[in-house]
Amino acid sequence: MSETYGVVPGTLKEALSRSTCHLWHGKGLRVQITNSKVINESNAADRRYRCVLSDGKYSIQGLIDSSCNEYLEANGFARFSIITINQYTIAKTMKRIILIASLTVDVPKAERISTDLSSLDSFFDQKPEEDIATGIPGAGAQQQNTTPQPQHAPAQAAAAPTTMKKPREDRPVNPIESLSPYQNNWTIKGRVSYKGDIRTWSNSKGEGKLFNVNFLDESDEIRATAFNEMAEKFAGLLEEGKVYYVTKARIQQSKPKFSHLSHPYELSLDRDTEITECFDTSDVPKINFNFAKLDAIQNLEKDSVIDVIGVINTVNDVFQITAKSTGKPFNRRNITLVDDSNFAIDVGLWNQTAVDFSIPTGSVIALKGVKVQDFGGRSLSLTHAGSIVSNPDIPEAYQLKGWYDNKGSSENFKSMKTENNSSEPLNRRKTIAQAEGEGLGGNEKPDYFTVKASINYIKTDNLAYPACNNEVNTTGRGPSPCNRKVIQEGDGPWRCERCNLTYPEPHYRYILSASIVDHTGQIWVTLFDDDARKMFDMSAGELLNLKHDETEFKKVINSSIMKEMNFRLKAKQDSYNGTVRVRYQVSSISNLDYVSECNALAKELESVLLV
Repeated sequence: MSETYGVVPGTLKEALSRSTCHLWHGKGLRVQITNSKVINESNAADRRYRCVLSDGKYSIQGLIDSSCNEYLEANGFARFSIITINQYTIAKTMKRIILIASLTVDVPKAERISTDLSSLDSFFDQKPEEDIATGIPGAGAQQQNTTPQPQHAPAQAAAAPTTMKKPREDRPVNPIESLSPYQNNWTIKGRVSYKGDIRTWSNSKGEGKLFNVNFLDESDEIRATAFNEMAEKFAGLLEEGKVYYVTKARIQQSKPKFSHLSHPYELSLDRDTEITECFDTSDVPKINFNFAKLDAIQNLEKDSVIDVIGVINTVNDVFQITAKSTGKPFNRRNITLVDDSNFAIDVGLWNQTAVDFSIPTGSVIALKGVKVQDFGGRSLSLTHAGSIVSNPDIPEAYQLKGWYDNKGSSENFKSMKTENNSSEPLNRRKTIAQAEGEGLGGNEKPDYFTVKASINYIKTDNLAYPACNNEVNTTGRGPSPCNRKVIQEGDGPWRCERCNLTYPEPHYRYILSASIVDHTGQIWVTLFDDDARKMFDMSAGELLNLKHDETEFKKVINSSIMKEMNFRLKAKQDSYNGTVRVRYQVSSISNLDYVSECNALAKELESVLLV
């Protein structure tokens, strides 16, 4: 059983019900924050936190008064924090909400105490006689607690707004964030934030159809999948942007490989699933963004899927590229985004999205679901489930537009490409000693950094593994190799369990261990297929075939020894047999640009010699 941190299940229902609210006069409400977002972020005076509150059994919306902002930020307020609400008001417009005037942060960082939550809105919709927010405004609609709070002066509780009857269908609704496989009777009310095309698949077991859709509410977003006849049915029923009630779908573990959403579960839409359109849509957001600033992208993990907002600085023409594995052509267009961090980054658009793109330069766009790439420097690529919103009606867009029109259009932006001659990226390199001294890789999330180093030893006993080269469609941009390890059946063929296929010979992929050194230290790193191919200038299969000729084999291996290169490394903590250590993986390698190296040294000398 998970830790509850003193949160008592049912607290919110008791405190907000007419028959039991008197038991909570003079007492604080200890609850958990399960989600939060900042509203009016660009205006310091009006900036407030909207949140979802949980007592482990029920959840309800909350809005924290702006007078608490400084206290919250100084005391580590975050998602899953445990707080005590000391002074509050209950209000109801389209939904009930707790207006929080004073609180205490009890546990800044906690584990989630429960995912099996019921909506308190749904409870009171079924039992309106218990709802203290449905009385005459100003009488019975307020619940104030006067427990003193030493950390900051409590604000005056806001008066409850005029109560409005909520037009709705008579059914309970669960927040999307509360869904888990342990629930049986549930209904969500969500907007279709993404609707994919029906795709076909084919392998040795047969063929079929696949359809994906995302549902969004105020609490979270969840992915849903339908197959074959159900794919046809729900693809015809659902429209992007509309709101639906969904119930009786199967809840299962999410597959991060196929979805960028943070929800731990996803829905499987089958014959029992019921979906009906909802026309009361005012309380369901149209889209939910979690923006990353452009200057922060260089520190994010490769292949992370993020949201960004920026101003279009350049729009290039559409061109075609051909997939090496299938020979299939794809349309691509590159655009360049800039923001007020004075960075610029390229974004790749694909297929029909690339062809149809017509938003002019100088426009603000928000991109949801772009993947961080690291080829020739950092860039972004719109995923198949991603979306583009032009000139969104949000504070961040207005702020960026004002900045760009006033001075941004004439700025010289820093590029994230490594091909340019700027010495700025070189200034961010670290030595091995610096990386170890700063404890990179010692935190929960991995760290990324670049070193200039040389390989001084390569382990040659396990250079590669036998892989499946069958084409599987895991993205919206066409098939790619399976790459799972294949096992030889006796002395016979090689078998892939995932694809249920056999091969007379496997396709080998590099996975090798090497020691790298610089003038300050040494570490062991792991290299994968793309970078090892670049380093040896041959495939893993070709190099393994050379093992029959020891002289030629050593010649290829030694060609990479003590050759100075730039290594982009991922450092992550790992535990093995009770020993905790940091493992380093190579994200990319590149040859030194000697012009940039010389420019960087000259600049460093100038600063030292004050020339």
